[in-house]
Amino acid sequence: MMRGASVPQEPIIARTEAGRATARVGADYAKRTELLREISGLQYELGILSRRDVADLADHHRVLANLDEAVLACVGRVREMLTTLEDRRDCRPLLNAARDISGALLDQLERCLNAYGAGRDGVRERNAIIDLGQRLVRAGAERVIWERCSGGPPHPHLWQWLGRAFMHAAGDRNASTARSVPVVMPSDESVDFHYVRALAACTASLDLLAPRLLVAVDRLLRLSVPVVRFEPEVFEGATHFVDPQGGVPRRLVGISEAAAGAWFFSPGLASEMFREARARAIADAQSAASSSDAESSSLHLRALDHLLQHWSAIPPVRRHRRHQITGSLAAVAGIDELRRVFGGEQGVRREEWQVRDLSRSGLGAIAENAAVSVGQLVGIHPVDGQGWQLALVRRAWTEEEGATHVGLEVLSRKPVLAHVDDGRRPAAVLLCDPLLRGEAVRIVAPLRALDAPTVPLFVTGNGSVQKLKPLDASYTGDGFELRVYQVL
Repeated sequence: MMRGASVPQEPIIARTEAGRATARVGADYAKRTELLREISGLQYELGILSRRDVADLADHHRVLANLDEAVLACVGRVREMLTTLEDRRDCRPLLNAARDISGALLDQLERCLNAYGAGRDGVRERNAIIDLGQRLVRAGAERVIWERCSGGPPHPHLWQWLGRAFMHAAGDRNASTARSVPVVMPSDESVDFHYVRALAACTASLDLLAPRLLVAVDRLLRLSVPVVRFEPEVFEGATHFVDPQGGVPRRLVGISEAAAGAWFFSPGLASEMFREARARAIADAQSAASSSDAESSSLHLRALDHLLQHWSAIPPVRRHRRHQITGSLAAVAGIDELRRVFGGEQGVRREEWQVRDLSRSGLGAIAENAAVSVGQLVGIHPVDGQGWQLALVRRAWTEEEGATHVGLEVLSRKPVLAHVDDGRRPAAVLLCDPLLRGEAVRIVAPLRALDAPTVPLFVTGNGSVQKLKPLDASYTGDGFELRVYQVL
């Protein structure tokens, strides 16, 4: 979660770069608005198509194929746009829009496919069914990626439709035509390719992925498809299984969990391939000729690290045991609202969440109809407890009915509002730790509220002004930045 500090800058340069950054943010915001408008227009066209009678199937297929290509190009631009956005709050509308447009396209492809399958058996009809099946699985893989990145909700028929298309292409598992997915795919437009791509995306913890890394991770997922293992029989090293008849992929904890008819998945040789690619990426980052090349190399390296971590032989596990409990708590999200709460202001809107489990480092809760996403900063106050605590949303998944299951890491049991100054600008921040000489203190500040992370800060505490020396660690979240300093 921690990353190194940026290149040191002199104060005058820092102010110039800040001005350029502000202009760039404004330009990116305009492009984002234009892209959201384009997605809205495509949604409107898909809505019109959904109300049309599917009488002329050939014409309906032609129109839908054109819309499919337009949506594919549009979500490709969304991926590229995400690499330019540092604030996750700016990313969220794009993630949600790409998820929704992929689902709307999926619905129309299934509708058209069903219409073709209703008793038509000519050569032209069979070709159309093959084409629609490929488009449906490609749209389904996109829906998997975007709903995982956005935290849901899941499409109600997604894996049922994907499995049906896959089994139609792969043949009946119990028949002599049953086969494993070939090591080398014949085409990246095949049903097999996109079904396995959807499985790979489902197992890669994309809900924990920084949106800026999606382009790089998606490229790596595409490269990994030919070397992953996906077979109709259980094998040593399998990590997940899925029932193509409609089941959602699940982690394979014990063989007894495998249902009849299940297929089994593992990263196969992908991890080894990524380790080799990581060594090359480090060398590329060190020899980057320009800042843009360095940024691209950095994103590629972080994408490799993400997949290596979550596709490792021993995947990440919880550090502390969870205990099932019941209760409720008040919750306030967002750095600006939290500064008001910890400053003693009244009238800040609060949500009521239901607690479901508790551990030494965090808790799980259910937020009813609340817009919660990974990377958000949250203040929580147990109804039967005392004082506000500061937490970070590590996981968030919205169910079909609207409830969001939230996993929180507690950053501070007793956060304090404080004012810091670097000699150029003051800022109101949250201190996660007490000010003890020689010890580290974590500071949470609004994004871009502080200058370069190499500049010392001064804070009033314990009856005196204390100097804070920056340490080489930081984390950027949803509209805030967490930095670590040493108290001198």
